[in-house]
Amino acid sequence: MDKNLLWAVSLSIGIYALWFGVIEKRYIKPVPVTPTKEQRFTPSDTTYPIAPKVAATNPVPTEVEAMDRATLESEAVALPASGAEMSVHPAGAAIVSCRYREPLGTVELIPQPQPGFLSTWPQLRFRRELSQEGVRYEAVRPDGMRIVKEFFPEGQNSLPRIRLSLSNPTRQPLASGAWTLSIGPGLGTVPSEEKENTRVWRAVGLLFGQKGLQGKVEVFKPGEHTGPYRWLGVDNRYFLAAVVPPPGDFETVESSLPPQVTLRAKNVTIEPGTRRDWEIPYYLGAKSQTTLSRYGCDLERAIDFGFFAWLARRMLQVLGGIHSWTGNWGWSIVLMTFLIQALLLPLTFKSMKAMTVMKRLQPDISRLQQKYAKDPSRLNAEMMELYKKSGANPLGGCLPLMLQMPVFIALFNALRGSWELHGAPFIFWLKDLSAPDTLFGHFPAAFPLLGDKPVGLLPPLMGGIMWLQNRLNPATASDPTQKAMMNWMPVIFTVMFMNSPAGLVLYWLTSSIISASLQMGLRRHFEQA
Repeated sequence: MDKNLLWAVSLSIGIYALWFGVIEKRYIKPVPVTPTKEQRFTPSDTTYPIAPKVAATNPVPTEVEAMDRATLESEAVALPASGAEMSVHPAGAAIVSCRYREPLGTVELIPQPQPGFLSTWPQLRFRRELSQEGVRYEAVRPDGMRIVKEFFPEGQNSLPRIRLSLSNPTRQPLASGAWTLSIGPGLGTVPSEEKENTRVWRAVGLLFGQKGLQGKVEVFKPGEHTGPYRWLGVDNRYFLAAVVPPPGDFETVESSLPPQVTLRAKNVTIEPGTRRDWEIPYYLGAKSQTTLSRYGCDLERAIDFGFFAWLARRMLQVLGGIHSWTGNWGWSIVLMTFLIQALLLPLTFKSMKAMTVMKRLQPDISRLQQKYAKDPSRLNAEMMELYKKSGANPLGGCLPLMLQMPVFIALFNALRGSWELHGAPFIFWLKDLSAPDTLFGHFPAAFPLLGDKPVGLLPPLMGGIMWLQNRLNPATASDPTQKAMMNWMPVIFTVMFMNSPAGLVLYWLTSSIISASLQMGLRRHFEQA
């Protein structure tokens, strides 16, 4: 039983390492970045008015030239406390540029400015109007409907928002039409994540649940979706662009690739001399657990913490509390590792004790295996009797370790995608705990499986400590294949962690050092007992 459990654990870790280290990075094709014409324009569009009409004899502008014109015709918009420099284009009063200030510089969050984020009526050109509250744009439809679109900055604990106002100055009722509001296509990211951005960006929405975080996060496939959704948008590992639509105002959501979501509003009738308003909160920025949770819209659910999400969130909160005291995320990870090891010390003690007992029984187990080699049922009965007399548990050495796996997986997901660690320095050469350790550069591309992987100090040092741990553990396995697999585990982990954030490797390295020290002390204790 002990042997089978070790095989299961080793194979699971091996498959996990193979997936993230080789298959995901080499064989999963990224989504094309360039959207098609149908994805850039809404169905009602026949042309995108980003430049004045020119004579038919002039050459047709290329897509790059059109994007440049869209940027040139836009104007910068100052939204206090937004943490970004935004530019709005007259066509649809859409945000075509969002230069977000992050710890390592400035990143452009809108890779494709057509039709732009939060675009409405892209076939109309809006004009800027003076406003004392926010940023105001106005357009008039051919039927006389007056459209006002205003951008308001965020408050202390409230999201920024846009207000759409449709007023009817005519003498007959006018239909609002099934107008649309779009986000995407795609979403920019920091330079260190650009290589994998097209593999991780997605269109997502949070379905309404019974309360708060009980709602389900839905990853959209191309097509129509009905919801209802608490929020929806486009995200990647570090950033989120989302809107919080008012309940009942939108009937369908359409998603496409590259990830883009388009909300279609319900058609309403506006009587002469009346006005209808839509207040739509939105978010465009970093996926920070601390920032998103203060808005009260469950936007923090966009951070993918995996299966043990509840535990990962608690660990990130504890880490943030320690950071408020230390002021350094690296030392906070080290201190939290000591705290976790202290909490898991009873399990470590039981595991080491069980492994020591099993080591003492190895000669008796070997004799039974030789004596009853041709009678498996008798062998199992004799071994169970031996375990009963000696008080040994064949699962005692591995079961406590298995109980620690949820802690490791939760912390792995918390540190792997934590915005709080982005651009956070530790000591010496470690200037960004969210990026891999690249002290010695990268492997040459010609190396099989290791080509272009970063070469740092932390991963091999971690592998060396794990190898030492294997030597310190009491030897309970007599199968040469099993021993070889356990010897190869440090190598597998070292390769797997080469592309992992330095903060995660720092945790595992610190944990390995503490575990090795505890094993040395406990080993002496049990051997003298």
